Amino acid sequence: MPWEINEIVVAFRANQSLETMAKNKLCCYIDILGFSNFVKEDPRGAIYLMQNYQVQIDLINQSTHEMDYFTPYRRDSFKYLIPFSDSIFFYSETPSDFIMQLSDFVNGSFAFTSHAFTNPEDKLHPENVTEKSIELVDGKAITLEHSAKWYPLLFRGGIGYGDAHVHQLNAIHDGKKQTTPFIFGNSVVEAVKYEQLGVKGPRILCSKDFYETLNSKAKLIVHPAFDIGGLYEVNWTAVHYLMTDDLNDGFVDKLLLNDFYLNQLVAAANLWRAYNHLSIAGHYYNFLKLIVRGVQHFFHGTSYCEKSNDAIISYLKKEGLGDKIHDLMI
Repeated sequence: MPWEINEIVVAFRANQSLETMAKNKLCCYIDILGFSNFVKEDPRGAIYLMQNYQVQIDLINQSTHEMDYFTPYRRDSFKYLIPFSDSIFFYSETPSDFIMQLSDFVNGSFAFTSHAFTNPEDKLHPENVTEKSIELVDGKAITLEHSAKWYPLLFRGGIGYGDAHVHQLNAIHDGKKQTTPFIFGNSVVEAVKYEQLGVKGPRILCSKDFYETLNSKAKLIVHPAFDIGGLYEVNWTAVHYLMTDDLNDGFVDKLLLNDFYLNQLVAAANLWRAYNHLSIAGHYYNFLKLIVRGVQHFFHGTSYCEKSNDAIISYLKKEGLGDKIHDLMI
């Protein structure tokens, strides 16, 4: 090996020393459900999905909330967030904060366009929407309309916990050499393995060992996976229930009406009804189950357990899902 190349290799390896190995750190891997099909059928709609979650990244380090003290609204646990096509890798050193902030990130990504599914223009095809824009024509402002497709932005993934290494690798951007972060280690392997289990629905799996590292607040939105023994899952649908430690009747009623029913259950029910004749129906049915289980797990053992179960039953019946109550609920 020529000495010039040898020196480059030695210098590179010195900068990538495995002394940077970090024990008991987490890697999370999530990707967009159905993205490859969206690309084949409607590339423009697929690009919209990418843009929508990019908005969540744009909000990082911006004080856009009046409640910055509320841990899930922050993103300070995301030490690395690395997008790759329809996938995202996260690296974090603060598991409990990460679980809450990841949940808000995923929740916000879905909520960005969920109103289209809550009140669909076309109940059989809730992804079909009419976009409006105002343009100047001959000096006059006119409203233009055109058809578009807004697909639900839902993620499936896994969280690995163990050793993780973050290095900078050489890459080429726009013809110029730059560096890009690269995460590897057993936590990466574990995270990808859980995502590739192929569970139905927008679900993020983790191990019991990882669950045990979480504080009591984060555990309120993480529970045993309802169809895979030995694993747990992050119930991102329940993240807004964490907004206060001082629950009262009025606040719980609002949570159940708005965060559970209007903002999530109605949209998920409309998506399931529209697609229940297709192979993707299982994703939306398990989405319904995730939403219901999120409420039940959060209020379990509290004085609001019976109240919340009654509300679930009432709202499921209102959505014509009365025959699914025993399957959807624990």
